[in-house]
Amino acid sequence: MRFDPVRDLLTIRLSIHMRLWHTKTVWEKLARQDPYWAVLTDPAKKGNRWDLAEFFATGRKTVELDIAAISAVVPELPRGRVLDFGCGVGRLSQGLAAHFEQVDGVDIAEPMIELAREHNQFKERVTYHLNPKGDLSLFPDDHFQLIYSVISLQHIPSVLIPGYLEEFARVCRPGGLIFFQLPSQAQPTQFRFSWYPPTLWMRVKRYILTKTTIRAEMTMNSLKKERVLAILAQNNVKSLQIAPYHAAGDLESFSYLFQKGSCR
Repeated sequence: MRFDPVRDLLTIRLSIHMRLWHTKTVWEKLARQDPYWAVLTDPAKKGNRWDLAEFFATGRKTVELDIAAISAVVPELPRGRVLDFGCGVGRLSQGLAAHFEQVDGVDIAEPMIELAREHNQFKERVTYHLNPKGDLSLFPDDHFQLIYSVISLQHIPSVLIPGYLEEFARVCRPGGLIFFQLPSQAQPTQFRFSWYPPTLWMRVKRYILTKTTIRAEMTMNSLKKERVLAILAQNNVKSLQIAPYHAAGDLESFSYLFQKGSCR
């Protein structure tokens, strides 16, 4: 097959779109089947066995530990507006509300957002947004004093993670902080999508069959530490601390703390 830059670019873009769509479909199914276990996968809690008070208490504890770790590096931690990226049902957003004036949670799955709104105890200060996109275009530049994401990026296809990291830098205020957890090594699930059936009917049929047969299985994905550092360095963000963060099972995982520069 001859090289065709237009065709190849369209193929790449459609492949990325399909991976985003696939992730959205999987997490919508997980949210309908066993939402709290999907957010926090304790084997003993599978099958809708999470006690909600216990579940949200784990979120408060996680936030307390993470805020303490961040404050040890940046004692004057700004307490204005924070983004909880991949908020799920709001487990961590509710904990963040004790530390920040305004919390915005975003998630790709509408059933997760619906549950987050149902459990929201701080409706005047915590807002949940559905964001089925590969970017954060619903927020303007320089909007948040802290970007926070734990056990979320690891479930996003690796090809999409760099784009979200660039968006973290864009929506973070100058001098603001970016804190997230991400495995550095994992074996991503292979994703294949042949995007060019010859007829419209075959395309529609493939879409219907694919959507109904997708299994509700979360994947573990990663981005090498060197790649993470390079992406954010290119977006006027400096590294403050990298530390082991045991939130991905046996996989090597790190927490990253960055600070956005004051000017470009």
